Amino acid sequence: MESCDADGCLTLMAAVRRRIARLEAVMLRTQARFAALRPTPPGEGNPAGPGFAAEEIAAELALSPAAAAASPELAITVVDRLPATLTTLEAGTIDLGRVRAAAETTAALTKEQAAAVERKVLARGGRASHSLFRQALRRAVLAIDPDGARRRHAHAREDRQVHLRPAEDGMAELWALLPAVDAQAAYQRLDALARQSVDSPDETRSMGARRADAFVDLLLGRDRGSDVTIEVGVLVSAATLAGASDAAGELAGYGPIPAATARELAQDATWRRILTDPAQGNRPVEVSRRFPAPGLARLLRTRERTCRFPGCRKPARYCDLDHIHPHAAGGPTSEDNLLTLCRRHHRAKHDGGWTVKRADNDTAIWTSPTGRTYSSIPEPWNDGPTPQAEAPATDIPRVANRAPDASAPAVPGTTVSRTDAPGTDASTTEASGTGTSATAVTGTGGHDMRRKSSSHDPGTNRTGRESVPDIGPPSF
Repeated sequence: MESCDADGCLTLMAAVRRRIARLEAVMLRTQARFAALRPTPPGEGNPAGPGFAAEEIAAELALSPAAAAASPELAITVVDRLPATLTTLEAGTIDLGRVRAAAETTAALTKEQAAAVERKVLARGGRASHSLFRQALRRAVLAIDPDGARRRHAHAREDRQVHLRPAEDGMAELWALLPAVDAQAAYQRLDALARQSVDSPDETRSMGARRADAFVDLLLGRDRGSDVTIEVGVLVSAATLAGASDAAGELAGYGPIPAATARELAQDATWRRILTDPAQGNRPVEVSRRFPAPGLARLLRTRERTCRFPGCRKPARYCDLDHIHPHAAGGPTSEDNLLTLCRRHHRAKHDGGWTVKRADNDTAIWTSPTGRTYSSIPEPWNDGPTPQAEAPATDIPRVANRAPDASAPAVPGTTVSRTDAPGTDASTTEASGTGTSATAVTGTGGHDMRRKSSSHDPGTNRTGRESVPDIGPPSF
């Protein structure tokens, strides 16, 4: 092992992960078979459940009763309802965490609907992280079963709650389960209040501590009356807004939401439009100045939605707009030459030996210090028709390939200047392509709830209120 270089270590880690995945698949099939060989306890509601198998599994594998019961339940579900997911696990191209996410997300669906979700999600692979894979599953469920998703959301909303949990060292957790839109609005208000003191020379608290203090101040009536306005962005198609489609919307920083929720947010909205150039295919006009115009910045943050480093989910509103080809070296401030990067991955590009280039409008190709390449492709926020059944993808996590010549010079124009980092545009979201977007805005003090929304319409530029400037991403 001591003789293994960096590239060899990565290769070995990937091989071990694939072997573990294949063994996990063997375990699932074995547990499902074992459960089938054991009788179902009298009166148990699910005759296909694990029955008394859990007791023997617990004793043999030294598991708790709960863990021993959960393992065969997952195995039975996957073998019976998600065969394509299991086959992909056997190929070593997804892991058990993704399998578990698929089982949990499709639990309320019929067997046929679950199979359709499998096809839709696996057709694009296992994504670059567990959270992105789960988000893709939720999006597919909304596309396959929009009526059921609406009912489940209404039921889940009734279960909203708050819990107090003791923690160590004189601390405690105050935990809330809320509708995603309300949670996003509340968090953004706390974040906006916390950022008001970010430039103070006397400020020593972390960003997390400042959010926590703002949270306590608001709940205990110690609000200093800070005038902040926050926006919660939602991407939604024009057809969904008109009621002609139940295609899901997307809540910025969260992911897919039911069409009915997106339509509710779009009510009483102020619409924004983005100025585009019809001669360039309705793409934003290129500018020569260093910092992008507000319309272009909003378009990019809406289209990219998150940091464009593979697997990163930092919302684009907290990201820098970085020049791929440095502005100082003649790189234009244009849609093609800008990427949303969180501060950590901006620094990785500048100081960590990573380079990036665009392959097309959607795909960013990253090259690591060891010469491996990774593709970053945004998940479609508005899914098309469910694909037909096909063989599972053969490389589910983000693809890593060696560059043709690792010793060759880096791709020109991929080094950034440290001073390119801060964004200057207000943190708003806008529409891109043929869709529309709605933006919910909470007013001063969090007591007003207004709505803002926007639609993409070439040749016009009508902007609404902007109250919270983007002062750059939080420190890491």
